Amino acid sequence: MLKKEISEGTQALNFTGERYVPEVAGDIELEHLHRYLLASTVVAGKTVLDIASGEGYGSAMLARVAQQVTGVDISQEAVTHAQTKYIAANLEFRTGTCSAIPLGDASVDVVVSFETIEHHVEHEAMMREIKRVLRPGGALVISCPDKLEYTDKPGIVNPHHVKELYRDEFTRLLGAHFKNQRLYGQRIVYGSAILCEEGKTTLRSYELADSVLAPFCGVPYAVYLLAVASDADLPELDSGVLDQPIKETELVRSWTDRVAARDAQIAQLNRAIAEQKAAIGAIYASRSWRVTRPLRFLIDLLR
Repeated sequence: MLKKEISEGTQALNFTGERYVPEVAGDIELEHLHRYLLASTVVAGKTVLDIASGEGYGSAMLARVAQQVTGVDISQEAVTHAQTKYIAANLEFRTGTCSAIPLGDASVDVVVSFETIEHHVEHEAMMREIKRVLRPGGALVISCPDKLEYTDKPGIVNPHHVKELYRDEFTRLLGAHFKNQRLYGQRIVYGSAILCEEGKTTLRSYELADSVLAPFCGVPYAVYLLAVASDADLPELDSGVLDQPIKETELVRSWTDRVAARDAQIAQLNRAIAEQKAAIGAIYASRSWRVTRPLRFLIDLLR
């Protein structure tokens, strides 16, 4: 996890690991920004709800093309921050929850919900509220981590996640509330890749791990799952890659930091060795005591 420099005069929200803030760089930046970039392609001219809008950066991105965007978050601190930082005529922020959205029935065309559902257990109530505020034919664009790839395989537990879903649980939840759905997979590939796994825009990927090179639909072993769901025809999200120079990736920069720290340790050890050599040389040069053959060999070796 890498920190960006914060612009002078900008008061940033603290990064706790629960919600992303733009001052944090690395893989998490690519993952979050890429989702909102794709969502922006289907909200042009529409009324949008960004549920669990957090710091507000994503709602502001959507507002660049949408007719109206409302960001809703459970944190009053986050809402107040967003209201101060992101100001536009077609953008507002309100306090609310996934199971009690402060909007009227059939009031929005698109609901966006990224990395929200794993932070609570009210999944059914959240889906019912989303359906309530969506207009007929409206669409949901939602993401969550795949528990298999995110937690089980690496063996790392995110303390901020309350209830993660496996791929089949996620699709069953959406299928229980929407007639149609299309799944996308996302993970870091020296950038961020989001590729459709079905339909006309399906892309094939290959893993360079064995001689078989079996094809995958979309992203192999996607860590995050994105879906678009609706009772009407599904809007087409563009598959794509948010590229990043390799030298700027979190992996390379972390190794660069490690190499720099190791170089500093080596330099410190070399200084200590040089000091010891100088001390032994001084003793040897003084000839104030008898140097034995083994000790002379050691001194010559160090010199």
